Amino acid sequence: MFDLSRKENKSDQILTLGAIYIIAFVGFLVICWIIAHFFSCIAKCCLRKGSQDNYEPNNFIIFTIPCILVDFILDILFVKLILRHEKEVEQLFLPSLVFLIGPIFINIVFSVVIIIRNVSKEGPDGTNFRNWINRNTGTTAITTVLAGADMTMLNLLTSNFSGFGLKRFNAPFSKKSKELILYGCLVGSFVEDLPQFAIQNRFRVITHHPVIVERQLRAH
Repeated sequence: MFDLSRKENKSDQILTLGAIYIIAFVGFLVICWIIAHFFSCIAKCCLRKGSQDNYEPNNFIIFTIPCILVDFILDILFVKLILRHEKEVEQLFLPSLVFLIGPIFINIVFSVVIIIRNVSKEGPDGTNFRNWINRNTGTTAITTVLAGADMTMLNLLTSNFSGFGLKRFNAPFSKKSKELILYGCLVGSFVEDLPQFAIQNRFRVITHHPVIVERQLRAH
């Protein structure tokens, strides 16, 4: 019974820490929203004063990015959690690893294909994109790698973040490329999120099965 009490206390501590982390994260997102709204207002004022940009900035992308990164970190921590319970859920380790690394590889490859497709495009659109990528190779490379977590990250390149002040975030992606990014996000949901949900549900069933609790109570 003493071990059972210790486990209950540990569970309470985990729940408390989890609540603190959630509140802190929500506060962080609120700050991101305020900053994004501030940038958006400034950019719109500048656009009214005669900016040559013909579209408004999407500064709310900084609200999306933290969510993507936190989701990716949680996926990694879940694999680590499986390692801690390796004896109970040994059969879940390989699938969880496959559905963590596999989607990353697919997203990066898909992102590279979209970039190459725009670079190799003929006509003024292709020329504009080649000129842009020559000036922003570093930003493109970093964003492509980050897109391994979620292809939504590619939208950062077309967000026109902070208005006309940061030209590196006004990539002239074609309409077709933007559609491919959307399709890539949908495919990622099926390839990554659904299998991971099934694995997490299976993990919960195995590690918190009533039979296990019953055996522990009988042992004490």
